[in-house]
Parts: sequence; structure tokens; C-alpha cells
Amino acid sequence: MKQLFLTLFSSLIVSNLLSVQAQDIRAAGDKMPEVRKTSTAGTPATYKLRQIIVGNGGGITGASTTYYLLENGKLFGRRNRDVAFTYIGQQTAANTKRVFRSVEVNCKIKMTRFDNPGNIYKFVQWRKGKLDYKVTWGAADKTVPANYPKVYDSFMAMIPASLRLK
Repeated sequence: MKQLFLTLFSSLIVSNLLSVQAQDIRAAGDKMPEVRKTSTAGTPATYKLRQIIVGNGGGITGASTTYYLLENGKLFGRRNRDVAFTYIGQQTAANTKRVFRSVEVNCKIKMTRFDNPGNIYKFVQWRKGKLDYKVTWGAADKTVPANYPKVYDSFMAMIPASLRLK
């Protein structure tokens, strides 16, 4: 069986090579197709520009849900048990700019150090390339830095309930 597969596979490759060699050569004036880099597009895992990441989790199951707003306005979500990101939708340029301004200017996330998750927690995170700043709260005895609960709530409000990950 294995021998038959290898024989068929080899003959398929040879026939493809012969058909490629038989094709006409491009005329001098023909342009080769352009290859565009997609390093800034795609999913949050490969995105190189700014991202705002908001999520929550904890409890008995330890489950978490995370939402990613990319600088280009694309919004993704992912639960910790998911292997892929879920595309939720495209935010307007004005709304995207407002969210980034809230996190960068109003919350001053790059200067805020606060990591007190508690059993059930919420977080706001800013990422660009290898730079990463995160504020996590949930511990009952700790006071959350100003503006973070408001930013979290307004971020979650921009995701319609029907599109939230369950």
C-alpha cells in the first residue's frame, strides 16, 4: 500500500514538473505579481501595531475571556479554551482612537503598576510588538486605579451582547 502511494505520488510530481516546463515564458513587459507583507494584518497573535486587550476570568473553573482591539479597528475575542481567535467585527476609526486614548492618556497604562487579581478578576492591557503593560484587579481589599473600571465597562459596552463569547 505504501509502495503504491509513493509510486502514484512520484508520477504526480513528475507530470506537474513537465507541465510547468511546457508553459510559455513571460514576455519582457509582463509584471510579476506583487507580494504584500501581511505582518500587521491577521490575528492579534501576529499583529505588530498597538492593541488594547480587555478581559476577565477566574472563579472555580478558571475560565477566561479576552477581547482584542487592534489599531486598525478589528475586534477579536478568545476564550482560554479556544485554539483560534474569533473575529467579532470592525470598529470605526473614531471609536478605535477613543479607546486607545482612554487607555494611554486617561489611564496612563504605561506608568501604572497594579496586579491584584483576586479569585475573579478583570484586566486592561496595552501591547505593541514586545512592549506590554497590564493592569489586573479583583482582590476585594485593593483599590483599583482610577479610570480602569470605567474603561473596562465602556469597552465591554461596545461589544453587542449577541456577539460576546459565552
